[in-house]
Amino acid sequence: MTPARLALCALAATFTFSVASAVHAADVKRRGGQAEMMVGGSMCIPSRAGCKSTDEIVGRTLPSFGMGFTLGFRPIRALMIGAAYNVGFFNADYQTAASDAYRASYQNSFFAVIRGILPIWRIDLGLEIGPGFSRQVFNSRGGVLPYDRQYSQGFALKTAPSIDFFVTQRFFIGGKVDFIWNFHREVCTREGGSRACFKKDDNDQASVHQMIVGFHLGTTF
Repeated sequence: MTPARLALCALAATFTFSVASAVHAADVKRRGGQAEMMVGGSMCIPSRAGCKSTDEIVGRTLPSFGMGFTLGFRPIRALMIGAAYNVGFFNADYQTAASDAYRASYQNSFFAVIRGILPIWRIDLGLEIGPGFSRQVFNSRGGVLPYDRQYSQGFALKTAPSIDFFVTQRFFIGGKVDFIWNFHREVCTREGGSRACFKKDDNDQASVHQMIVGFHLGTTF
């Protein structure tokens, strides 16, 4: 065999091995149960109230910590259905004439979710939507505002794009952004043992919406 033919055969063998390796590498398990976790940051999205200064207080709602969990099932590679929980904190850094207005504030959310997925080799491109329930709480510092706590709860909707990469056949890592849109029927304030609730005209929305963005990881099983 001439050197030219030998080189051609070696090139063909290398190409065949590379294609076979790629096919084997893309053999990931995309059906069955799926468990996920997201850890990252939580940010304020303006709604009935803004995320910056108001007529009463000066400051803004800064980013804080947020996370989420999802447990679902993939009947086919391109679809997942399941349930999700999110918690995101609000760093409400507002000042009155006396002192800081707020202490620890947060939002808890529960959703039934459905995610459409475009699987490309080891990559999953997802877009998730889900109706659910959220509770939003802003705790004030004692004696600074006319109330101890402002809160609302009710219907919420989550929309969430994601991108994941399967490191092994079952384990993946990536990134995800959860947009949580609140549509609560009323906003309440609590002072001591008394409570006052009132409706708002702006689509009965909570004080603010929330975005949680972070590092996303999970596994199929």
